[in-house]
Amino acid sequence: MKKYVFALLLLLPTLLAAQPEFDQRLTFDQIKALLTEGISQKDLRKQALAWYQWAYYDEEQTGLSDSAFQYLARSVDRFGRAGDSLAYHRARADLADRMAARGLREEAIKMQQAALAFSQRTGNLYLETHLLARLSRIYSDKNDTQKSLALRRAFTAKNQILKDTVLDIIVAKYEVEHNGQIGKYAIARYEASNALRLAEQIKRQDFITWGQYAVGKYSILDRDYSMAVFFLKKAERSALRTNVALRRDICRQLSSAYASLDSLELALHYATRASEIGDTLIVEEREAALHRLALQFDTREKRREIAQLEKEKSAVEEQSKQQQVGLTAMGIAIAALSLALFVIVRDYKHRIRRNKIVSAQQEEISQQKIRELENNLKIETMQSMLAGQESERQRVAQDLHDSVGGLLAAVKIQMETINAKKPNLSKDEDWNKIRKLLDETVSETRHIARNMQPSALLEFGLVTALRDLTSRVHGKGMPQITFQHFGDFSDLDRDLALNCYRIIQELVQNSLKHAKAKEILVQITRTEDEIALHVEDDGKGFDPQTTQKGMGTDNLARRAQFLKAELSVQSAVGQGTSTVVTVPLIKTQGKP
Repeated sequence: MKKYVFALLLLLPTLLAAQPEFDQRLTFDQIKALLTEGISQKDLRKQALAWYQWAYYDEEQTGLSDSAFQYLARSVDRFGRAGDSLAYHRARADLADRMAARGLREEAIKMQQAALAFSQRTGNLYLETHLLARLSRIYSDKNDTQKSLALRRAFTAKNQILKDTVLDIIVAKYEVEHNGQIGKYAIARYEASNALRLAEQIKRQDFITWGQYAVGKYSILDRDYSMAVFFLKKAERSALRTNVALRRDICRQLSSAYASLDSLELALHYATRASEIGDTLIVEEREAALHRLALQFDTREKRREIAQLEKEKSAVEEQSKQQQVGLTAMGIAIAALSLALFVIVRDYKHRIRRNKIVSAQQEEISQQKIRELENNLKIETMQSMLAGQESERQRVAQDLHDSVGGLLAAVKIQMETINAKKPNLSKDEDWNKIRKLLDETVSETRHIARNMQPSALLEFGLVTALRDLTSRVHGKGMPQITFQHFGDFSDLDRDLALNCYRIIQELVQNSLKHAKAKEILVQITRTEDEIALHVEDDGKGFDPQTTQKGMGTDNLARRAQFLKAELSVQSAVGQGTSTVVTVPLIKTQGKP
């Protein structure tokens, strides 16, 4: 039920004509620029708008609802201090929806009612209608049927004036889910059909896909399996570019429908697809859980070691005290000569022990210095090698651009001059083939130069360079590349960013050359202590134990060793390949 509240709050920004800057969705770079400008100019409203846009960016692009909650709270605070009442109540209403989704319904109701009173006081029909719908859903979640029904009647009356088809679809989606939960599958199926009809009228593809899926789902529950297959297949075709979770649910429902129709081969096919898509969804959550468990285990082990050291320290101190008492008693009991002898022997032993300790410490220091020198030599060697590679790449790219590119441009200008003098040449098939080959050569030369010298990395940073790298792979027969990034990469050292870029570039090239994949996922994540570089494909895979390493694999290993990074490759024949390179930031950047 939370997802319908979220869908409703996503629609509100498109309906308030009084604030057009809320209507558009900004890119990450635009949001960062807006926030930077607001801070430098001390403009609270620009800061508030940037945090508002950032909240929706995280929810829509990365699915990070926790950060979106925090960003909306900052937006509300700054809109309030800036004195923008409409934007304040608008952002506050959005924040209230997320509070309701977390179970804080009473606080959410108070905030929504305050926004509703503002909309009624200012005569804002759009905001009032949508807030009535939101409040109706919150009371329905509280099982307060009487208040929910009264609010629903109120927003229905308002929507007859507003005539908002999108709002009608959102309401219908809620009712479909509600009737499905109480077992009224025929009614849920009928209401889903009405929502699908409205979505087709306004040509909203996301609603159309949901409507097709919902009709198919409740047709299965209503035991109309043929109709379920018909609508679910339509949903499958229209969901190719939608979210992965919906694609997984569609495959699950198709598997169930085909199983009920005794089409076991198709049922197994879609069950397998649903499982594969589901595996992709849980990879990130599984890695995060493993990371947390590792930290917990490491902390527990360190606590045990500390406790053991404390016990050993106490035992040593107690033993030392007992020895001192014994020596003191012996000194009192024996003659002065024995005491003098004892002191001499003790001092002699102490000197021997001290000399041994000093010798051992000096030996350890010497070995440590030797190891450091060897490591520094290896790092300097790798650094020189990588720097030489980058220098050579830059030189070749510059030569391609200045020399080969200039010659090709001159040839192209000469051909255009000839064509202008002899217009009949444009009808000659061989002439046109030569022009086409020349254009392709110019394009390929530019592509090679860009790969060898990533100018976007130097000008705009790692995220923009990787987005440019992945976006250049397109066309018939090429895999679909999805690029995701989490965290702030704006302050990375240039050499570190370049090495991260080269690692991703090498992994993507390996997938394109060898994997025969349909989809490739490129993901970079930055935390306080490390950067994780992740490239995964659904290609043919390989056996890491038997596959011979090539130059690309050696380059990848050298860069990982230079960055003191951990390299993990998971692959099997027919099951794709997943490569994760974890780069420690503190050691790499020399932080204390």
